[in-house]
Parts: sequence; structure tokens; C-alpha cells
Amino acid sequence: MSKIAIVGNKDVYLGFKALGVAVRDARTPQAAEAAVLDLVAQGFSIIFLQEGLAQELGALLDRFSKQSTPALVMIPDNTGSLGIARARIRKLVERAVGIDILSRES
Repeated sequence: MSKIAIVGNKDVYLGFKALGVAVRDARTPQAAEAAVLDLVAQGFSIIFLQEGLAQELGALLDRFSKQSTPALVMIPDNTGSLGIARARIRKLVERAVGIDILSRES
């Protein structure tokens, strides 16, 4: 069974903690990066990462995007989405298929 964790602040992880997901409190991008690296070393295969923290961790996200595990999944915080996750997915899809098929324009 895959080990799942979430990295972020209390507002983000509280609901996940109730479901038994491992949590790491992080309030800065540096703390988030350290938490992700620790979770990877422990063999976690799915790590949810608060979008606001992830926006400053491009190199870390790029490093793990080339591997099948861990899957780093950005999630919005209680203030809503910053659009970072959508932009990254859009970029990856465009690179894979050669065209932006996720554009909102007609």
C-alpha cells in the first residue's frame, strides 16, 4: 500500500489528518522542501503539497516530475487556488503532445 502524506499549514492538513494521512507542518518554502525530502527518504509515494508553498519550489518539483514516485500533488489552501498546479499541468501536457490542449480560449 502506498504511503500518503501532506505538507502545509494546519488549515490545509487538518482534514487529511482526520483521515489518517501523515502530516508535516510547514509554514515556509524551506520547511516544506525539508519535509518533502524527509518524506521521500521514508518511502512516501504520494505527497500533497500546499500550493502557496510549492510556488517557490520549482526545482524540487521538476526533480521529482521526472520520476514515477513520489507524486507531488499541489493542492490549494483555504484562500483558494493560485493557478500554479493548473499551469504546471498545462505545461507538461503541452510538452507531451506538442500543443496546448488545455487552453481556455476557443
